[in-house]
Amino acid sequence: MEGKLKPHEVEGLSAPNVIATTIERVIGFIRRQKHNYRVAITRSAANSFLLNITAQYDSIYTVALGANSVELGTVSSIGNGIAALISTPVGWLVDRYGLKRFYLLGMGLLAGVALIYGLAPNWQVIIAATILFSVSMRLTGTGCSVICADSVQNKDRATAQNLCVTFASFLSMIAPLIAAPLITAFGGLTVDGIRPLYYVRFVGYGLIILFVAAQLREPKWVRGAGAGTNPGFISGFRQLLEGEAPLGRWLVISSLTWLPMVMTAPFLQLFAHQAKGADQYLLGIMTTATILARLLFGIPLGRLADRIGRKKVIYLITPLWYASYLLLVFSFNATTLVLAGALQTFYAISAGITGAMTLELVPVEQMGKWSGLIGLFRGLVTIPAPVLGGLIWRELGPKYVFLIPLAVDLLLRIPLLTTIPETLRIDPSCGRQD
Repeated sequence: MEGKLKPHEVEGLSAPNVIATTIERVIGFIRRQKHNYRVAITRSAANSFLLNITAQYDSIYTVALGANSVELGTVSSIGNGIAALISTPVGWLVDRYGLKRFYLLGMGLLAGVALIYGLAPNWQVIIAATILFSVSMRLTGTGCSVICADSVQNKDRATAQNLCVTFASFLSMIAPLIAAPLITAFGGLTVDGIRPLYYVRFVGYGLIILFVAAQLREPKWVRGAGAGTNPGFISGFRQLLEGEAPLGRWLVISSLTWLPMVMTAPFLQLFAHQAKGADQYLLGIMTTATILARLLFGIPLGRLADRIGRKKVIYLITPLWYASYLLLVFSFNATTLVLAGALQTFYAISAGITGAMTLELVPVEQMGKWSGLIGLFRGLVTIPAPVLGGLIWRELGPKYVFLIPLAVDLLLRIPLLTTIPETLRIDPSCGRQD
């Protein structure tokens, strides 16, 4: 009968065959990208694994060292401020002097962050770690932007970014499950119980540094570039902003994109622990749910964004991460907390697709400066956000730390995004339609 699947076709739809086909396609996708992309996704996966060993406990650890909600927000704001200040010079330096040395410096600083956390006698020392973390993430973040712009074609970019994060999520899913029993063995959610995990991170970063040093290659357009072949600091940014792309509006959109995460990140696990009674195991399960959802939806939604457009997918999934905050605030049992954690992944996917649009607005040769400019303007929003979150927590109540950023996103960022043209068919090497 016409339209009926034949027996061999039904067999081909079995779960093992679907999984095998998916893996084959992923491998083929990775192989057709440049070598540096493969290095970047490996580094990103290992880095995310190490970060997620302690991510759900960082705020609890800082509070256990003596910080209150406002001081917790202040720590994050200081880090965001430093990151904003160095964004433009870092971007300019990467464009001018090359990628590899700054990428390695960023990884070295991450190792220092883990060591400082592990040795911290009080919460004030965490400020130094936060500053170094912000600098390191700016260095590695700019490096990743340059690598993605240089190594991945426009038609693959959203998929490539989500594949990178999906690989990272696969390893990160294991980290909280390893961390929870270790913390229990070391004494529970206390300073002494959490502290040893930072030493594990320190050793891990040393191994990543050795890998990147051996494998990362300088992009061809950087090789041979020097002081005589690139514009000066001010003139370089002037040339960037004089282009035809709507960069001014995009600076605002990009900054607002990160506002919910920056305002809520210091308080999310703390809220789940203090307001909802989540213990170390439930916190670990929430994080695992976020990562598992990323594994399931990251690549398909990235591929969808490469087919139907970035903006359509952003509009499609934004209500889902809105729901994650609402479920967290109004949760009444462990199941809703885990569901809130799972839906949180759609914020990261949306931000990743927004990042793909960011890379498609300027030529790859200007990607360092553009990333630096994005970081500077993002800082204008994200520097005060954690302190504001701490004040909201204390004066209005903890739940408003999550509800207010949601309202700002709905009323400001989404309307602005509607004014930006779709970037899917823009050639990043020339800024024109294909």
